Order: sequence, then C-alpha cells, then structure tokens
Amino acid sequence: MAEALALGAERRPWSLAELADEPAFDRHIETVAAAIADRFTLKTHVNIVARRMAFIAWIDGLAADARSPTDYRAFVAVCASLIASLARHRVVSYSAMIRDPADRMIDTILRYGNEVTALAAGAAIYALRVGELTGADAGGELSPLIVENAAASLNRHPEAAAKFRELLQLGTPWT
Repeated sequence: MAEALALGAERRPWSLAELADEPAFDRHIETVAAAIADRFTLKTHVNIVARRMAFIAWIDGLAADARSPTDYRAFVAVCASLIASLARHRVVSYSAMIRDPADRMIDTILRYGNEVTALAAGAAIYALRVGELTGADAGGELSPLIVENAAASLNRHPEAAAKFRELLQLGTPWT
C-alpha cells in the first residue's frame, strides 16, 4: 500500500473535504488502482457506474454520521465508510498482463481486486493522517495471507470495513 501512496504523490487529494467532491474521489480511486496495477503488472478495469454508486453511498454514509462528535473515532469511521462503500459496489477489477505463478499477492488481487482496492484507498488516507500526527509509518509490508484474509472478510461482510485497522495491522496513536 505504500506504493499506492508514492505513485500519485504529485496529484493526490488526501483531504477528506476534497474527497467529498466526486472528481477528486474518482482520482483517488484511479490513483490507488493504478498503483496496484503498476506494482503487479496488471490491467485495471474500472466500472464508472459502480464508482458513482460507491461515491453516493459514501456521501450518504458521511451524512448519516454527521451528528457524531468530531474526534479520532469519526475519522476512523469516515475511512471505514469509504472502504465499505467501495466494497459493496464492484468498482475495480484487474487482469494479469504478466504473471508470476509463485506470487500469491497477484492471486489475491485478481480474486479480490475490488476489496484490495477498497482497503488500500481507505487505509491510504488513514496512514497519511496518522503519519502526519506521529511522524511514523502506520503500517508495514503485509504478507499475501493477511491481505487475502482482509479482502475475503470484506468480500463476505462489507461491514468488516469498520475493523480495517485490525485487518491490515495498522498502528494507531489513539489508545
């Protein structure tokens, strides 16, 4: 996921206020998907209707949570809502251009492409903000098994997005 952050550094709209604008939301999803595709030599397929539905679902989720107090829990809930809205709609899929049969991460991405992208999109925003607060990386390199477990959980139960920090073993400055 660190590769997803580094790829679009010059054009990434990491502000949550900016992501409430649909073109910025679209760019964020496309940047994350492109980073994953570039890292593993995959071709990205984005369903623009599903992306629009995910955006609407995310905005509706934000409006429903607007009454809660603004603290770190609200920020985590916003990231989780982004992940859940993308997971519920089949926004992104991938196909292999060149494939190393021994690479389990590619198998996971091909099988759970939408969920991996959703987790990366939400975790990227979370990791950047935590990094700004602490000066340290919120997560590290994940094994294909952990990513597959997180993606499979999200695939079966989109509400598992609320536990994205635990699924992706992301650190937190809040106790």
